Amino acid sequence: MISRDRDSFANQLSGWFRSCLRTFLFALGFGLGTALAPAMAADWLFGFAEKEAPVSDGGQQDAWGILPELTRELFDRLPGESLSMSAGPWIRMQRWVATGEIDGFVTYPSTERRDYALFSETPVYNIDFGYLVYRSDHPQRERLESAQSFDDLEGLVFIGQQGVEWERDNIPFSLKTILVGQLDTMMHLLARRQTGDFLVMPPEQAVAIARRLGYAGQIAYHPVDFIPNARIPFHVGLRRSHPETRMLIERIDEVLRSPDFNDSADRIVAGYR
Repeated sequence: MISRDRDSFANQLSGWFRSCLRTFLFALGFGLGTALAPAMAADWLFGFAEKEAPVSDGGQQDAWGILPELTRELFDRLPGESLSMSAGPWIRMQRWVATGEIDGFVTYPSTERRDYALFSETPVYNIDFGYLVYRSDHPQRERLESAQSFDDLEGLVFIGQQGVEWERDNIPFSLKTILVGQLDTMMHLLARRQTGDFLVMPPEQAVAIARRLGYAGQIAYHPVDFIPNARIPFHVGLRRSHPETRMLIERIDEVLRSPDFNDSADRIVAGYR
């Protein structure tokens, strides 16, 4: 009898303890969840293209390059908001914004992308193809730098990339042209083999490729204003499914229009040239 009473009391005590423990854990979890909720809600996850240096590169935990650096600079001017970044295949990054697995990206605001993302009115970066890239010791460097039209480049050999629609649409067929598959091959032909005279490429991209291949200091570049559609604007895009997207886009545009941010952005881009 005493044994049964002892067992009954032990069972009651055990049940009471488990009940208290569940109540404590629930309260602890609720408290932590409440405390962490603002930080989690304010954390925006952006996706970038991998293996597109110097424009962007990285992995699952971080991203680096021009676009990630500009985005970090932007969020530093948005009090109360925090930023996480990752990089991967560009097709996947776009799909994840569309499905809501990540919150944003920085890209050209095409009609298709506008279906699932809201974009800033002001671009954060313009990729500028309005540059001729050539060897720094090219015997006709003065001619290249004084050109006012493609007609002034007749007789020189343009090195282009196969399958690039922008080049096909904006570089005249009348130019002598060598087309190759890879950007590295283009730079080798220009700097080492000297089988072509110039590229049309953003200077930050040309400098990054040249440095990586050991041609730093061997190339030069010059801006020209006769290449059509040379500036491609990249805007900040946030998924439309996020409840705070419209509010944040308005704040982002305010920052992008500020002289302070634009001065910093100019310094960032200049560091890649």
